[in-house]
Amino acid sequence: LMLTFFAVVSCSKKEEDLWIVGTSADNPPYEFLKDGEIQGFDIDLMIAIAKHLGKKIEFKNMEFHGLLAALASKNIDMSIAAMSVTPERLARVDFSIPYTDSKIAVLYRIDNNFTEPSDFKGYMIGAQLGTIWTLIAHDMSIKYSFRTKSLASNLMLVEELKNGRIDGVMLEESQVQKFVEKNNGLAGLAIPQYGSSFSIALPKGSEDKKNIDHTIKSLRSNGTIASLAKKWGLVGAE
Repeated sequence: LMLTFFAVVSCSKKEEDLWIVGTSADNPPYEFLKDGEIQGFDIDLMIAIAKHLGKKIEFKNMEFHGLLAALASKNIDMSIAAMSVTPERLARVDFSIPYTDSKIAVLYRIDNNFTEPSDFKGYMIGAQLGTIWTLIAHDMSIKYSFRTKSLASNLMLVEELKNGRIDGVMLEESQVQKFVEKNNGLAGLAIPQYGSSFSIALPKGSEDKKNIDHTIKSLRSNGTIASLAKKWGLVGAE
């Protein structure tokens, strides 16, 4: 992935055509670190949007739960991080139109042999702090009588799972698939009755929203988004 043409690493004064884009690079295949470089579906999509609009990008990696605060304090211009729209978030920021849909799944150790949500009874299921998965996990825990735990990083949660300190991690289905591919002894359970969609977060009243919305529609129409989804192995991509 070539970021150099669209990225400016340091600027004493921010250029007008430069976007500082926040992300949380612990969510493969959407955004993750490889050889010190941020890669993934969201990253490629953001680069395509910037190219279409004649913008440059500097990506800024941070913890997911700090992204909205960074937007509010104007430390970043926007955020792309597999983020869903919720009423609480809409009170603080604006969102682009959705750029992809998502389905929920739970990552677990194979020896637990979960086959349906009712099997989680009495177990501990983790979810990333500040995400919609935390809200869904809480609602499901009431229905299915399991405990929940939130941590700032998905990578931390996966390590907790592998070490036996929690029994599952609630994620997006494509994320679960990637973690299963990279970790022997882990499996995934899709929960199709729960899902969401992902959008780009922007400051309230952002002048960029209209152009970004239009570009997302264009990239969907010309097949770019479908091509990127296939490249990064998103579940359901043709």
